Amino acid sequence: MALLLRELEYVRPDSLEDAVRLLSELPDAGLLAGGQSLINVLKMRIGGYSTLIDISRLRELKAIEVGEKSLRVGAGVTYDELMHSMEVSLHRPTLVDVVGRIADPQVRNRGTLGGNCCYNDPTCHLPPILTAIGTVFEARGSHGTRMIPASEFFVSYYQTSLGPGEMLVALHVPKLKSRSGDGFVPLSVGGTDVLNIIAGAATVTLAEEGGIEEVVIVVTGASERPIRLESVEEGLKGTAGQPDDADRAFSLLDLALLDPPDDVHASAEYRRDMVPVFTRRALEQAMKNARRGIHD
Repeated sequence: MALLLRELEYVRPDSLEDAVRLLSELPDAGLLAGGQSLINVLKMRIGGYSTLIDISRLRELKAIEVGEKSLRVGAGVTYDELMHSMEVSLHRPTLVDVVGRIADPQVRNRGTLGGNCCYNDPTCHLPPILTAIGTVFEARGSHGTRMIPASEFFVSYYQTSLGPGEMLVALHVPKLKSRSGDGFVPLSVGGTDVLNIIAGAATVTLAEEGGIEEVVIVVTGASERPIRLESVEEGLKGTAGQPDDADRAFSLLDLALLDPPDDVHASAEYRRDMVPVFTRRALEQAMKNARRGIHD
């Protein structure tokens, strides 16, 4: 038997200002952008709202703007729109590769960056890579605008730091620096990129002589939020980034400190064991991309 939505109110504001006002005024209201996750949640009765505010046609949420040090990407930009953005391809190409892996063309044509981040499913692609590259989230509510670093935005399973009446309006993505590269390597269920058991993400900046000057390594699927492997990062800084250097750095990782879930897709023990495997692959990809930047 098909599952049907419960009866609810539907409104479609004409501007971002109206959307923010409605979100603060209407009790138990939710935002509808692409609806790729939300509609399924509502149909399965996992959660619910009394009113849906449709923000999918707001032009203010669709812009991609190039600043001096970062890209301002509207929260309503779809995966497909980001994939075909020359600005993103030029200044943060790994994001194009990451969203191109998400599900299928139908989902990519409707799903939005903001929806993916606000849903904050631990199996999603974007939270780990956005955390690794230092994305800042722009939230707006009745009390004004505030900027939230990715390290503070993702709080727990399906939870973000957005407050009541606040909505995500844009992502500020740092431009890729010279001699830098990113990496993203997921372990996906059934070999597809619909659901990730573990996902490793990394970004590396090399010194002029080729050693590691800056490095950030992030994993999802090993805790309630994206977490940085800071002990590994410290062990890598100042090294040449060779396999022996990575061996020593990853030996500093205490897997017992990780708290992965245990479910039908993978045991907690398996997830814990896969953390160094997939984060190291992400690091190697980031190093390869950074070294390519040196030689180009």
